[in-house]
Amino acid sequence: MQRKDNVKIFGTAILCICMTLISISLVEVLIRRDTEHETALIHDTLLNTGALIGQEIQRNLSYGIVVTETLHALLESNHYQVANFSKWGERLFALDSGASSIQLAPNGVVSYIYPLKGNERALGHDLLLDKRRDDGANLAIQSREITFVGPLKLIQNGKYAVIARKPVFREVDGVDTFWGFTIAILLVEDVLPDRVRQLEKQGLYITLEGENPDSQDPAVLFSSEKWVEGNDVAMTIEVPNGTWTLKLGHDPITNKYYSLGRIFAAFFSITISIYIFVQQCMMSVKQEEISFLNERLMELSLKDELTGVGNRRAGMQALERGIQKSKYMNKTLSVLMLDIDLFKEVNDQHGHPAGDHLLKHSAFCLNASAQRCNSVFRIGGDEFLMHLPEMGLDECMDVADAIQKFVEKMPCEYGGTELPMSFSIGLAEHHPDETINSLLHRVDIKLYEAKKAGRNTIKY
Repeated sequence: MQRKDNVKIFGTAILCICMTLISISLVEVLIRRDTEHETALIHDTLLNTGALIGQEIQRNLSYGIVVTETLHALLESNHYQVANFSKWGERLFALDSGASSIQLAPNGVVSYIYPLKGNERALGHDLLLDKRRDDGANLAIQSREITFVGPLKLIQNGKYAVIARKPVFREVDGVDTFWGFTIAILLVEDVLPDRVRQLEKQGLYITLEGENPDSQDPAVLFSSEKWVEGNDVAMTIEVPNGTWTLKLGHDPITNKYYSLGRIFAAFFSITISIYIFVQQCMMSVKQEEISFLNERLMELSLKDELTGVGNRRAGMQALERGIQKSKYMNKTLSVLMLDIDLFKEVNDQHGHPAGDHLLKHSAFCLNASAQRCNSVFRIGGDEFLMHLPEMGLDECMDVADAIQKFVEKMPCEYGGTELPMSFSIGLAEHHPDETINSLLHRVDIKLYEAKKAGRNTIKY
């Protein structure tokens, strides 16, 4: 029983643990699904925002194309005479061209700059001889197209900029001859739209990489201070003679309610599991107590409280089982019914305590003398019943004789007085298909005959 209870408690503990894990897992699944939904929404937002930023960057870069093309047109219209360069610069800046400065580089040497103030150090810079910058210049000459390079650290002020260079060719004696470059300097801070700063305030971050002909590595035009690779989307921006890569990222999605949800789910699940486990343990204890009490009650209901032998109910149940078994095995079965002689006189002369003592002593003698007997029952005041399975009348007679001899050797003393003690005994063998009542009636008749014959006798 104890092992069965332990197994049941262990099974309950496993069930409670599984319930706890399932509850916590369900909450975690819900949190993850919500996080994935939030991530998808942010991802869509980043894509839309990136598309807008890309369009603004392309528009800002187009200013460089417009400026270099305009300078080229002015050169052609003035037969490549640059005396009015300063006036050209004033007009272009009056139109808010988006360039921080414009330059002319005849034969690849920067010779004219507007505005000159703050850019003096760039004068005389030979783009075709500077090993750090010649790749971009040569690429422009070979492609005969506007080329963007950068970001570069400007010689004149140390700022980073994207440089648009348009190679200019003029016809000399019927041959296109390289004249030089028209150049627009676009500071990185001017190329990037204002919304980039707003994104950083919203917890979104940006990195912009370009192609730099003068370097093997991608040129990082801009990168937010808190940029971390991982939670980002990337898209390309088409620029003249190449592509730039725009990446937008965001902080890991955190929600204070997620932690609270996890804590609540764990606390609630563990609390419920502990409650169920405790209740189940208490129920097991109660069931064990009830089982013990039921067994005790059953034992008391089948036991004679005074003598300790089986009572009449136990005797009838045992006799019925014995009869069924004898029928099934085709064996004989006999019963003895015993009555204490002169029991009423003992009660009258010595009192009921003496009578009780005599009953206890009688039960002891019956159990001790009839060693082959499995059952002794007190079925009345001073009457006892014994059923003897697999015994005929002859064997029963031997048992009855043994009982009388044992009683003679075991006198019953009470209060210093020897109480008279003997049994009148009736015997009966069970007949096939005979009922219990019939068998008991016959053995009761034999007991009556034994008492009439003078007591301390046996009749069968």
